[in-house]
Amino acid sequence: MTRSIAVTLGFLLVTACGDTNLPVGPPLIVYASENDPANLLPLFAKFTADTGILIEPRWGDSRSNTDAVIAKQGTPADVLITSNVADIVRAADKGALRPISAESLGAVQSELKDPDGLWVSLQRRVAVIAISPRGDALVSGDFHALGEPSYQRKLCLSSVRNSVNQSLIAWLIEDLGLKPAERVVRGWVRNLASSPFASEEDLLAALASGTCEIGIVSTPASRTELKIIGPEPPYFDVTAMGVARHAQNAERAQQLIEWLILNKPLEGLADWSGKNVSIAGWRNEEALLLAERAGFR
Repeated sequence: MTRSIAVTLGFLLVTACGDTNLPVGPPLIVYASENDPANLLPLFAKFTADTGILIEPRWGDSRSNTDAVIAKQGTPADVLITSNVADIVRAADKGALRPISAESLGAVQSELKDPDGLWVSLQRRVAVIAISPRGDALVSGDFHALGEPSYQRKLCLSSVRNSVNQSLIAWLIEDLGLKPAERVVRGWVRNLASSPFASEEDLLAALASGTCEIGIVSTPASRTELKIIGPEPPYFDVTAMGVARHAQNAERAQQLIEWLILNKPLEGLADWSGKNVSIAGWRNEEALLLAERAGFR
C-alpha cells in the first residue's frame, strides 16, 4: 500500500468514525501478516479515529516480514505484527525489537508476553479437535488418542505450514519429550483420511461436508456446526506485536501497542500450565524437523 493511499484511507476512516481528530505527522509503518487484514484493519481504523495517527500497513508473509525487519531491509518498520509466536520470538532473539514501554503491559498475563517485555500477544488461537456433524466418530478428548489405530482413515489435518499445527507439535515436545511427541505425530499421519489440506479453511469445509470425520483446527476459526473438544491443557499459538528496534516513530509505535492492549484484551488462560508461549517459538525448529521426519507436510 502506498503512502498516498494510506493517507487517503486514514482521512476516510476518521471521517467514517465521526471523530474530529485530524491525521497528524507521518503514518506509522506496520509490518503485518497478509493473513490478518480482516482482523487488523478495523482496529487500525479505530486507532486512527481515536488518535489521529495514520497507519500504513505493509502486508506480507509473516516470516518474510520478520526477515526484513531483522535485516533492516526496505522501509523501516515502526511496529511488527506476526501471525505466529515463532516469528516474534526470532525477531526478539535477533535484537530487532525494543522494549515495550506501555503501562498496560503489566496487566497482560505473564504467559502471553516476552519475559523481557519485547513483545506481547494480540490474539490467541487454541488448537482443538473438531468432529464432523455428519460422522459418527467418538473422540476421547486428547491429541494423543488421535494417533491410535481406532482412528485409522478418520483424521484430517491442515498443512504443517499452519502455525497452530507447528505450535501444537512444539508444545507436545515440551510436555512429552521429543520421541514420545514424534510417536504421536506419526500416529496422526498413519490415520490420515487424505493428504493434509493446504489451508485450515479447506479442512473446515471438509469437516462440515462430512468428507472428513475428525480434524485438528484452531479457535476462533472453528465453525459453529462442528462439535468442538478442547483438550487440556490448551495448546495455542498467538498473533504477537512489538516495536521495531529501528522505528522512525518509536513514541507513536509505543502508543499503538498500548492502545491495542487496552482495546483488544486477551481472554484468560483457564487450566493453563503457566508456561510462557515463547516456548512454542523456541521449539519451532524442532517441531518442523519432527514433522518432516514423520511425513507431516
